[in-house]
Amino acid sequence: SSGINAEYGGFTAHGIELNIWLVLYSRLRSLLAGTSSRTKFYRADLWKTDLSQYNSIIVFGGESMMSDLSVKLKKETTPQTDIISSRFPLDPEVWDTHSMIEDGHNPLWRYKQDTD
Repeated sequence: SSGINAEYGGFTAHGIELNIWLVLYSRLRSLLAGTSSRTKFYRADLWKTDLSQYNSIIVFGGESMMSDLSVKLKKETTPQTDIISSRFPLDPEVWDTHSMIEDGHNPLWRYKQDTD
């Protein structure tokens, strides 16, 4: 889980997931990994969650949600926000890719807002 991986890097991580079973699974993994003091997993609707409080965002979303999510992220983030998208890119009509790592079927895209 990304929240657990972030803990090893010294970050505090919050996970937002609508599926309660995935929230519980993430909490359990965090507890077993000894990272639960720095990871929090919430059952919440991503579309109703204000993302402006985060300076780094990692997205594990389905392809069908990426266009709408691209618009939401553009509205709720700043040029200082790092955004990583896994498996599916954000909408290229809304975001320019800052960099990309291709690793078989799990590519990663990094985004930052233009400062123009």
